Amino acid sequence: MTQLRLHRDLSYCRVDGHLIFLDIQNDRYFRLAECMESALATYLDDGDAPDSGIRRLIERKILIDERVDPDCTPLSFTKTPTRSAMEEAVHARWASVSELLDTFVIVCSIQRQLKTHSLKQILRNLSSFREKRTSQASMSRPSEAHVLEVAAVFRGARLYVPIDTCCLLDSIAMVKFLAKRELHADLVFGVTGDPFSAHCWAQHDTSVLNDALGHALAFTPIKVI
Repeated sequence: MTQLRLHRDLSYCRVDGHLIFLDIQNDRYFRLAECMESALATYLDDGDAPDSGIRRLIERKILIDERVDPDCTPLSFTKTPTRSAMEEAVHARWASVSELLDTFVIVCSIQRQLKTHSLKQILRNLSSFREKRTSQASMSRPSEAHVLEVAAVFRGARLYVPIDTCCLLDSIAMVKFLAKRELHADLVFGVTGDPFSAHCWAQHDTSVLNDALGHALAFTPIKVI
């Protein structure tokens, strides 16, 4: 059988015994019908499954021929968080005028992009921007205390932006705000199964930067940027 793999726009996790998918090209989460889910789970675990099930997965473009997209890299997963920056006493300084303006511009820009671009394009742009800005600082790893301090500055400045808070908007904006200061943070997407819900947060190493630890741990990571 031809070697197959998951479509590059899809990521998945197992929650409560079921597979949940995130499709970043079409901005949606979904589950498969039971028969297709069973076939895919068997294929992912054992590398084999009934031909009829595999054909349906190929038709739905869940599985693709590896040669179609050879430059796809495996998904990376962040560390399980052990602390929350919001729940620790960080003596954050007041945001400067330039930081307030930068926060305003970033949040407004991300909000506009979420209305006009696919999630795939937004995440690709974010990853590229972060790579360019943080690659120079990779040799001199910033202290975690510094990352937490700058994240706290963003959270304080965000209060003055007259746009409703939203986990996706604010997490992308925080990752970009940190990247502009040559600081790396991951963007983590997570889901719960029954009832279904989706969430995302910014994370540095094992520190959640913009959410409570218990809330973040309630979600199973499905994708990390």
